[in-house]
Amino acid sequence: MNESEEHSAPGTAEALPSLPPLDFRAARRRLFAALVASIVIPFAFFCLYGYYTYGRAFTETGESLERLVRIVDEKANTVFGINRELISRIDEMLGSGDEDFIARSQSELHDKLARLAATHAQIAALSVLDSHGRLLLSSRFFPAPNVSVGDRADFIATRDSHATFHVSMPERGRVKNTDMVNTLSARYAKDGRFLGEISIAVRRDYLIDFYRELAASEPALTLALHRDDGAVLARFPQALAPNAPDRHSVLANAFAQGKPTGLMRYVSPLDNDEKLSAWRRVGDYPVYAAAGFSIHDVRRAWWRRDVSIASIALIPCVALWVLIGFSLQRLKAEEAAWHNWRGELALRRSAVAATRRLQRMGALGNLVASVAHDFNNLLMVVTSNMEMARRKGFNGLEREVSAVERASANAQSLARRLLSVARRQPLQMQVIRLDRWMMDSEPLVRASVGDKVTLGTRVSDATWTVRVDATELTSALINIAVNAKDAMPHGGDFRIECSNVRLDAAHEGLGAGEYVVISCKDSGIGMRSDVARQAFEPLFTTKGAGAGTGLGLAQVLAMAEQAGGTARVNSAWGFGTTIDIYLPHWTGEAEEPVEAPPVETIAREASSSTVLLVEDNAEVAAGLCAVLDVLGWHARHASSGDAAKQMLEAGNEFDLVLSDIQMPGGYDGIKLAEWIKSTRPTQPVTLMTGYADQLDEARRTGFTILAKPFNIDELQRLLNSLSMRATR
Repeated sequence: MNESEEHSAPGTAEALPSLPPLDFRAARRRLFAALVASIVIPFAFFCLYGYYTYGRAFTETGESLERLVRIVDEKANTVFGINRELISRIDEMLGSGDEDFIARSQSELHDKLARLAATHAQIAALSVLDSHGRLLLSSRFFPAPNVSVGDRADFIATRDSHATFHVSMPERGRVKNTDMVNTLSARYAKDGRFLGEISIAVRRDYLIDFYRELAASEPALTLALHRDDGAVLARFPQALAPNAPDRHSVLANAFAQGKPTGLMRYVSPLDNDEKLSAWRRVGDYPVYAAAGFSIHDVRRAWWRRDVSIASIALIPCVALWVLIGFSLQRLKAEEAAWHNWRGELALRRSAVAATRRLQRMGALGNLVASVAHDFNNLLMVVTSNMEMARRKGFNGLEREVSAVERASANAQSLARRLLSVARRQPLQMQVIRLDRWMMDSEPLVRASVGDKVTLGTRVSDATWTVRVDATELTSALINIAVNAKDAMPHGGDFRIECSNVRLDAAHEGLGAGEYVVISCKDSGIGMRSDVARQAFEPLFTTKGAGAGTGLGLAQVLAMAEQAGGTARVNSAWGFGTTIDIYLPHWTGEAEEPVEAPPVETIAREASSSTVLLVEDNAEVAAGLCAVLDVLGWHARHASSGDAAKQMLEAGNEFDLVLSDIQMPGGYDGIKLAEWIKSTRPTQPVTLMTGYADQLDEARRTGFTILAKPFNIDELQRLLNSLSMRATR
């Protein structure tokens, strides 16, 4: 739109006064550009800073771990160095003395061992074992108790490998039940005979307490001492994953590469936590010191320290954003003030736009109505011709005709379901007793759930009466039953129960009052919470393409609400589904069901059996004329209401005028019927339509109605009623 168009209203003779043009759009673009730049640029620097500090955090953590692991290494080196020295002194003390020598000198040797052990807090016991693992000498006990460790893995491994310094797995002392790690050395006589072993038990709590003090300022730190095969000798914290192994397989693989030190990132098999760890070999011993940080804790520390600091730098940016936002608000106010004088023009343009929208919506409604009308007409052609084929004996096409009839019935059911979901399906409300109604409907429900599902119903004769469209209620139960069958592909139970409830107050869309609850419960797989929330939405389905329309439960809710109640779903994944239908308790008078008259053809004289068929669709008209001919009635066709009016004005007499409602020309079906009623009060008139709103309008006029698509039995029942009326 150019400037002159902005300042003049179309269709008016007087132009609006000109105002100096203000480019609010450009000003707004500049402010938005400044806002975007003030967000993007700091954010980019923030990301770069975060990337740099993130890498630096891991580098600093690795350096810290390497310093800590040196401390753990030095402590372990001191402990095992003392153990090696003690083994050397004990070996020197014993020489090549055998069991007899030790037994003769047990008191003196015990005192010496006790003095050696007392000088080192980490030592739990100094022991001498014979060649069978029996305890000969102990620093803690005199005389030595009769205890044997010959079956322990550390004793056997030291003996078989002739080791002079073997580190055991963590053990429990067999006398005092002390938690310890043993270092063992084999003893041999001068002739090479195996005399036994020297064992030094180191308290594990001594090492763990040291690690605890070292990690006091770093609760996320893990300190450990491992054997070269990955076995855990001591570790803090000691909390491990359930059923955690006693060996660290990842570190064992790293130790096996022969490197004295290392820094690596891995998922620990001991606590299933991702860690950054440094490790270091302890002297020349088969032991490694390790220190590790959880990656999660490293990231959290980085976030708290570096990201928090960087966030402070965003405060000026926030102030700038507030300023730009304030400027945008001021600009908006100025623009509103500048455009205020054009309010009348805006209102006029808005009215024109609204009119056009209404025209488009009306065109869309006409399109939908036309499609519905054509759909029902096509169904009329199909059903009438199928009825003709059936009455003529099929001529060898019974199976094919039956298939077409089934497809036609499904199409009618789908059309009815669409109208029901749209709340445009005309209802035939009647008062029913659910105990009697359930006896008639149970075979249909049983057929719907299939052979694999067990059906059970329980409806007491004390169940209150309800007023509902029985056909819609039956369809609702069938829809629920089909869903239940799909939820139980391998079979299960489906139960239908009715109960009376009273609500003292409004609850979840239901007003206070008395209701009958029809509970349909299956033992299927149930629904997830998100699916249950959408279960009643039209066209929502969890089935595969082509397996469902998404109208089943939507029809259930529509039926219940049209009857004055509601429907609810209660389901959980793996625990089945319950659909509760609430229907109001009917306290008015019961309505006796109207028996349908017989459908046998009543013979009439050919001269008086004449029908004027008013139908604008030639194919529908041809099918209905053929059906009427089979039923013994002569049909004359008028393609519009205007043509039918001319035929009647010409003096033609008819036993029945059968007219469609929607037709082109000046007279539709209702206008034609009203004209006939005013000019020929005794002339029978029946109207046909596939529209629910037209059906309700026609019923209010008092004329007989046939809802498209109707079958030949309904038409024959209408003709029979006319025949019986004529014979009276």
